[in-house]
Amino acid sequence: MIKIAAFFIVALAFFQTASAQFNFRKHKVRVGEDVYSIAKEYSTTSEAIFDLNPSAASGIYPDMFLVIPHSLDVPDIPPEGLIFKKHKTKKKHTLYSIAKKYKVEIADIKKYNPFLKDEPLRKGDILRIPLPKPKYISVVRTLGEKRPETQIYTVQPKETRYGIARKFGVTIPELENMNPNLGEDFPIGMKILVPKEVKNETPIVKEDFELYEVPAKQTMYSLSKIYGIPQDSIVTLNPTVQEGLKVGMVLKLPRINPVASDEGILDLTPFITVGNKASIALVLPFCVNKFDTEDQVKLKSQLSKNRVTQISADIYSGAKLAIDKAASLGVETDVVVLDSERNETTISKLVEKHNLQSKDAIIGPAFHKNAVKLAKKLVDVPVFSFSNKSTGFQQNLYQTLPSTNTLQEKIIDFVKADTLPKHILIITDKDHEATKSKLLAAFPNAKTVTPVVNKVGDSFVKVSDLEKTMGEKESDLPYWVFLESSDVALLSNVVSLLNARVQTHKVTLFTTDKNKSFDNEAVPNLQLSNLHFHYPKANKLIESGEGWFYTTYKEKHGVNPNQYAVRAYDLTLDVLLRLAYAKGEKTLLLSGSTTEYLENKFNYELNGGSLQNKASYIIKYGDDLTFEVLN
Repeated sequence: MIKIAAFFIVALAFFQTASAQFNFRKHKVRVGEDVYSIAKEYSTTSEAIFDLNPSAASGIYPDMFLVIPHSLDVPDIPPEGLIFKKHKTKKKHTLYSIAKKYKVEIADIKKYNPFLKDEPLRKGDILRIPLPKPKYISVVRTLGEKRPETQIYTVQPKETRYGIARKFGVTIPELENMNPNLGEDFPIGMKILVPKEVKNETPIVKEDFELYEVPAKQTMYSLSKIYGIPQDSIVTLNPTVQEGLKVGMVLKLPRINPVASDEGILDLTPFITVGNKASIALVLPFCVNKFDTEDQVKLKSQLSKNRVTQISADIYSGAKLAIDKAASLGVETDVVVLDSERNETTISKLVEKHNLQSKDAIIGPAFHKNAVKLAKKLVDVPVFSFSNKSTGFQQNLYQTLPSTNTLQEKIIDFVKADTLPKHILIITDKDHEATKSKLLAAFPNAKTVTPVVNKVGDSFVKVSDLEKTMGEKESDLPYWVFLESSDVALLSNVVSLLNARVQTHKVTLFTTDKNKSFDNEAVPNLQLSNLHFHYPKANKLIESGEGWFYTTYKEKHGVNPNQYAVRAYDLTLDVLLRLAYAKGEKTLLLSGSTTEYLENKFNYELNGGSLQNKASYIIKYGDDLTFEVLN
């Protein structure tokens, strides 16, 4: 025991000397650590640790000391103009997808994470992402530019940076400048400096800009409404518009957004203040004018057969709980529920009768044509439609369901983000030629198999054609197969053939459009599971949700909520929180930011003069008939 103790004393002395003379440091191994994780912690490589600790090649153990080299590639102080953001790598993340997310170069990520030069990216890696320091522009003060005198303030429960900055009439950057050591956490009881004199008006900080291409029919008035800034501010930023807006002009406009999480999700609840109020209308095609409300037996029979009315009732039930939830968060809602009757004439009457021009927002109508009609009559009121159809130029109409094109782009980008070598195979029927062209444009080296048609008109893929394309023997590279069709017979045929290849080939199945034909019993879920089927979807798949909404819904209605009720809950809560954030002073658009709730997320972008939801998910069939939400 004495010899062992003496060894550790000598070893410790060596580490201290080495650290002083050769720029090394020591590390005491903790339970559960390995050389790879230790290398990541110190931004070095496993090989560098093994070079200095040859005995580690035989294994390491808790309380063992290792010599760790200081990384010469990663400066302790970021270069001028840079800040670092930590990113924890998740499954399916690639350097390409991470670089795209943060808008940086892959080479820069590798530069500040030296271990990536010798080792692959793995789940759980902590990366240092170099980002440019934010530029705070156009700070508008109400009491001049003199820095205010400060006082000590104690952080209270539920207070946020935003709340305290607003309370004392300063911007968040100004609050952080007063408190340079303000860390990520904001604990209750923390002592910070705040202005001694509270200003009457909150300063406005425009932290970032984005480029916007002017579409046809754009006006300065509508542009100022969308971005929540005065028209003269647009002119100041873009002097050329003094001569008038022109189609195709590219303007520089401020993006005024709160900060999102590491996953890119924006939480709006911290921006709710006491006394928040919202006035909305819920416009749905209940179509009660078609029913005999006097005869209850007949009424129940009619209701059970009317699918549109049933869906409207589901939407209302979800929206009602969202209003209750918003109230618990501090948003009082004045809501009027109206029957659109699937009739354009009725829409016009509702506008006048219920003074819809005075509302903060409209949720509905459910049908695209009626939603467009209502939006055109209420040019200053945001209308949130349940449609995914293109709206043309109607910048107060929010298309809340992602379009078919958006979903296609989602799955294509997902496949592109995986940079590992693979074969891409495309199988489409004659009704999906446009999709085939889009896939070939994205993957020009892809292989294709064209189905044949038999005498009775059924499409199918020949075994010989598939073998000719994929090869009979085992493949070194995986095959990622796009299958685009709504023909049950063809889907059944191809899925069955691909399952037969799983023994010799690594096959993963994709589609840009999971239509109802994929749910037919002729296309077995077990086979889709074997192929790890991937597809884009507007919402998550939650078979039995937990939490307040699901529990309360079942207590009230005796059944689990369906997709319409859940989407209505998510959409209504999102609208109310956006209104609470904007408070009539800022845009609801929150350009570039994503909000997410139970099963749906929302990220609206201006596209061709309309507002479209670009947020969606990738769903994967996992082993044992499970589902996995990838992003």
